[in-house]
Amino acid sequence: MENINSSISKNLKHIRKERALTLEKLSAITGVSKSMIGEIERGSTNPTILVLWKIADGLKIPLTRLIKEEELDYSIVRNNELKVIHKESEYSIYSVFPYYDLHKSEILKLEIAPHSKLCNSGHMNEIDEYIYVIKGSVKLILDSEEFVLNEGDSIRFKGKLPHEFVNCYDNTVSLVNVLNYK
Repeated sequence: MENINSSISKNLKHIRKERALTLEKLSAITGVSKSMIGEIERGSTNPTILVLWKIADGLKIPLTRLIKEEELDYSIVRNNELKVIHKESEYSIYSVFPYYDLHKSEILKLEIAPHSKLCNSGHMNEIDEYIYVIKGSVKLILDSEEFVLNEGDSIRFKGKLPHEFVNCYDNTVSLVNVLNYK
C-alpha cells in the first residue's frame, strides 16, 4: 500500500492539471495558500484534515478522491489496511473505499470515543449520507432533530444538513458512513 501523502500528491496534481488550474487559481478557489498546495503536490508536507477538506470543498470533490489509489477490477480492504483520514482522541475517520467515479460514492468508517462527538456543519449540496451502526449507540443531531441509533440501526439523510454524532456512552461507537454524490 502506497504512502497516503504520495497518493494525495499525485491526485491533487492530476486534478489541478486536468482542470488547467494554476497554483494561484487553486489557492483562490480553496483558500489554501499557494505554497501549501505546492508542498502537498511535492509530497513534502503532511496536510491536516482541515486543509484537505478545504481543497476538496473548493474543487467540489469528495475528500477521498484526494487519497485514492489506482483502481483495479476488485478491491479487498483488510481492517489493518484502512487509510486514516483523521485520528485524534475524540474520533477517528478511516477510508474503507475511497470515492469511486462509477458509483459516485465513498465509504468511511467512523469511530467516536466515549463521551465525545464529531460535528459537521454540512457538506456540499447533492450528497446523500447513509449511516449504519456497527457497534455501540450514538445520538445523531440532524439539523435540530435528535435520533438515538443503536447497533444495527441505519439512517439516510441529506449531507448538506448540519449533523453531529454524539457518543454519550462509556464505549467507543463504530459507524459505517456511505457518502453518495449525485
